[in-house]
Amino acid sequence: MDLRRLAKKIREMLDLKNELYFPITEVLEMLHLFDEDAHFEIVSADELEENEHAVTDITTKTIKIREDVYDSACNGGGRDRMTIAHEFAYFITLCVCGFRLARSFGDVDIPPYRDPEWQAKCLAGELMIDSDLVKGMSWSEVTEQCGVSYDAAKLQLSKI
Repeated sequence: MDLRRLAKKIREMLDLKNELYFPITEVLEMLHLFDEDAHFEIVSADELEENEHAVTDITTKTIKIREDVYDSACNGGGRDRMTIAHEFAYFITLCVCGFRLARSFGDVDIPPYRDPEWQAKCLAGELMIDSDLVKGMSWSEVTEQCGVSYDAAKLQLSKI
């Protein structure tokens, strides 16, 4: 619920409160509004690990996005739009809000809500698919109107 409220505050701050389609690539251009030292870079695939599409460096406050992922997101690719939203969510939770990183040494399980991966996934889902705006919509309507993948629409609708 806290992450859902945070997503709504971000949408409100960006004057996107009632918009189904969250313009994540345009929001990246406004990263400095959240932290004046923050920035993003479009990089070639060889600048990231083999299976990485994007990464967030909390030390340098940099989001690096693979060029093909960014291009696809700019062209409406739902999976890639969500990838960028996920990295934006990492940035917000860790750099702006100062969420603590949960660490486990040994066999100790970390509750999902304390896991940075879960937090980023949840916040990204709420940013891209506003729970209040999509109530009563089908997954195909959410996919089309929010510009997300079928899997993202299905998951988010299951959480409402």
